Amino acid sequence: MNITETQVGTPDYWITSLDGVKKYLEQNVKKGKVFTAGYSAGGREILAYAYGEKEDLPQTVSLSSAWAARKPELYTRAPERKKLSLFIYGAIHGAEIEGTAGLMNMINLLEHGLDLRGRKNESLLKLAEDYRIVIVPISQPDGRARFRRNSLVGQSLDVFQYYAHGVWKDGSPCKYPYHKEVMPLPVKDFEQLGAYFNDNGVNCQHDDFFGNIQPETQTLIRLVHEERPDCILSCHSCEADPGMSTPAASLQEEGLLMEQQIAISVMSRQMRENLRPYHRVNLRQAKAFILQDILYMASGALPLLYEFPHGCENIPFTHEEIIDLGLTLFEEIMSYGKETRFRNRF
Repeated sequence: MNITETQVGTPDYWITSLDGVKKYLEQNVKKGKVFTAGYSAGGREILAYAYGEKEDLPQTVSLSSAWAARKPELYTRAPERKKLSLFIYGAIHGAEIEGTAGLMNMINLLEHGLDLRGRKNESLLKLAEDYRIVIVPISQPDGRARFRRNSLVGQSLDVFQYYAHGVWKDGSPCKYPYHKEVMPLPVKDFEQLGAYFNDNGVNCQHDDFFGNIQPETQTLIRLVHEERPDCILSCHSCEADPGMSTPAASLQEEGLLMEQQIAISVMSRQMRENLRPYHRVNLRQAKAFILQDILYMASGALPLLYEFPHGCENIPFTHEEIIDLGLTLFEEIMSYGKETRFRNRF
């Protein structure tokens, strides 16, 4: 498969590479804490950033038993906490790094009062005072290492296909739905293994959760189980318009309603700021069981999934617009949480 890549530079405020994220976190974090949360199938570090003190309340019950007792708060301990807790992870698919760029700008805002463009955001900073925030900028570093670009802005869909889904040794593209019909994929048969997959050929979004679970997935489950956040946000990207998408199949009616309310809030804000989101609430009950379901069951958190745009030539977005999409998304979720404390999500 021959592809032609357009030469589009990335601005200094666009940090998405493994080396770039690591260097930034090592050199610029003073208020928060940076730690190695785990390692990928290929042995690469999974770095995490934590802002705000963790409230270590005793674990006296499982989520299952608390739910059966109709007292989920016994597990989450939300009524006793002084602060809300938000967990955000990016790039579970290694070519979907637009959320990573937005998260790095939020980290700089939390650390230095300005995003990486040098802009203030007093409202987001004020909201952050009420939160414990844990961020995993790149949760699947194997695929990110294989994605030899820092952005897909201005590129063709062929370039997206090549890096995201991969190419077989005979030159033909590996396309949906085949790459979800076989797992793990036969890595040895690829000329270019897609960045969707870790070095074992597994798409962690659809991992073998109760069998040969991947180390990236284990890391996220352990983190959310320890944190017991009120809300989890997974930052994905697609070749279409941005918007909230794909609710966890295991969410009950109350949780789905909260997700719809957040989606409407985010969409309305982004429409006001001319950021061209879906002009509808793009939520439909998922038919597949995905990573968000597992993280929900491990933590009791409201699980959200947002699709950033890649900015490919079919639906163009600039780097700056993508950063704005991210910062408005994070702010609207935090604002909703402050108003509701994410209660009644079970």
